[in-house]
Amino acid sequence: MFKSVYDPYAQALRIPGAAKFSLAGFIARIPLAMIGLGILLFISNTTGSYAFAGFIQASFTLTAALAAVVSSRMSDRYGQRIVLVVLPSIFSVTLFAFVYTVSNDFSRVWQTLLAVIAGASFPSFGSFVRTRWAFLTNKNERLLNSAFAWESILDEVVFTIGPLVAVALAFGVSFSSPILVGAVITLLGALLLASLADSSPPPFTRSEHKSEGSAFRFTGMTSTILVALGVGALFGTFEVAVVAFMQEADTPQLAGFTLAMWAASSMAGGLVYGSRHVNAPLSRQLVYTTLVLTIIVLPLAFISSPPLLIIVATLSGFAIAPTLICTFSLTQRLVPSKLLTEGLTWTNSGIAAGFALGASLGGVLVDRVGTAYAFGLGSLGAVLALAVTLFAQTRWNRAIYARRDDLPWTVPVSLNQEPIPGPAPGAFQHERGPE
Repeated sequence: MFKSVYDPYAQALRIPGAAKFSLAGFIARIPLAMIGLGILLFISNTTGSYAFAGFIQASFTLTAALAAVVSSRMSDRYGQRIVLVVLPSIFSVTLFAFVYTVSNDFSRVWQTLLAVIAGASFPSFGSFVRTRWAFLTNKNERLLNSAFAWESILDEVVFTIGPLVAVALAFGVSFSSPILVGAVITLLGALLLASLADSSPPPFTRSEHKSEGSAFRFTGMTSTILVALGVGALFGTFEVAVVAFMQEADTPQLAGFTLAMWAASSMAGGLVYGSRHVNAPLSRQLVYTTLVLTIIVLPLAFISSPPLLIIVATLSGFAIAPTLICTFSLTQRLVPSKLLTEGLTWTNSGIAAGFALGASLGGVLVDRVGTAYAFGLGSLGAVLALAVTLFAQTRWNRAIYARRDDLPWTVPVSLNQEPIPGPAPGAFQHERGPE
């Protein structure tokens, strides 16, 4: 059993250079779960306002979501290296300046401005790494399936480690330390990834890149982004609500543990799900995963004890990684390889935008009416994701079926007779066009 789960990932990681760039991307992504939570802890404990803390966290996250689309499109056009060197350098310096302004009680305008600049200079490392996988696997669907699942698992490892480290640093060192440590780790990981040029796909010429337009315009992408938005809203409200809930219960240290258990169970779910080749259309699997997620998170608004919250968070986590694997795989099948980084970033930005909206509104709800309403808002995000998947199934099936014949951009590997060929958790490699 263990070997059957482990082997698909081991095969993918044996691709020359794969383990190195995956590790570098993992290091660069660790601060994802540190800085957002760090901002929430830093601002709420400095100002006493969850509303302002959620607003700053949302400003950072939303700007990162929007700007990442631009930086990812630049990486498709000019290559990843220049983006990975310039932007993280600006990001790290700006975060140090942000901590200085908050610590010295500068105007909230300055604090917000610096949070926005930091967000705008944060690349979508996950999309960069997934694009490298698509480049190296070269139409081998099973390897790409395992590779995408592997990166989703690493995302969950990030969100398992990150909250624990952030809370430990905040309460053990200082409330600003998760942000500062995260800034340094981001820069080191980005520079390491930039140095691995062999695994980076070459940039497309300007005429090739512009001929496809934006990844956003391809059929089915809007629905995929809306699913990501709903899931992201669940993430954002859950994080704010958990921190507030545990502080109200006089157990603030359990906030990091709860978020870590949430991510750890998601990692376990993704590990098993990503190693299996499910003979069902990807759209149908996304319906199943969002349905399970919605059912489990609906009781969150009625929970009144920390142990029960930890149990429900752990159970709901098992459906998160499978949902994300399906969502990113849909994106990879809907856009051509020339726009793959941008397309993946649109989906990732949908998650980030939902997170920002959830964190911002969740903070207001915590301050004004309590944590139960914030948890309820997160459940509505899951309901939105489920509703979109139910209405978009046919559209996704038709769009992906149509792209099978869109040569030279796609070369499907048919493993069954479903409208969407092949195992669902992974994705098809879109063949490169003429150089």
